[in-house]
This record gives sequence, C-alpha cells and structure tokens, in this order.
Amino acid sequence: MAFDAGATASLWGLEGPLVHAIRSDLCLQGWGWVGADAMARDVLADVFRKVNAVRPTWREGQPDWTIPTNILIERTRCARCHGPLPEGRPKFCSDLCKASHSSSQHSARETKERVATAMAVQLI
Repeated sequence: MAFDAGATASLWGLEGPLVHAIRSDLCLQGWGWVGADAMARDVLADVFRKVNAVRPTWREGQPDWTIPTNILIERTRCARCHGPLPEGRPKFCSDLCKASHSSSQHSARETKERVATAMAVQLI
C-alpha cells in the first residue's frame, strides 16, 4: 500500500483517490453520482474509524506544515528564489517573490481544477 511504502505521509493522503475509485466503480455499476459519493465517503469513514485514524488539523494539512506551534525554525533563504532573506522578511525576500509564489500556487490549483473538470466531463 502507498502508506506502507512511504509514498504518502498519512492514511488521509489516500482519502481523495480512494473516494474517487469507489465512487467511480459505483457509478459504473449504475449508481447516481450523489449516492455513490455518499457511499464512498461512508465506507472510508468506517475504515478510518476501524484503524483509529485521527484526521489532522487544518494547519497540519497545509504545505508549509513542518513544525508544531510556537517552535520557530529560522529561515535564512527566500522560499521562492532562495536568495538571502533581508531583516524582517520571514519567508520571501521581496513583495515580488511573495506575489510570484502566490500566483504560481493559484495557477497550479486552477490547472488541477481544469484537468479534473475535463476528466469528469469525459466520463459523463
């Protein structure tokens, strides 16, 4: 399994692909999307409950999550360009790097949404 192989850090990292696979199979068997989605989520909720999986907090699910609250690791390089950080700039060396990083993150999310939408339309 991907979790045992280290391909995902948490069982929760498999939730989306598993919901998709179960829902897809149920739809191919003639279930409506809403019912198939609800059943897939119910099945996974039972599985996660049986293995005592604890859903991470919102903060733990974020890409920047690496350390617990109130423990600081000093960053010395810009998260985007890797240049040295000026005094008082905790993550990005400039407003340009901050805006560029934000823009690229937004573009990546939009691309993923467009690809998912196109795949869903093809399946219909």
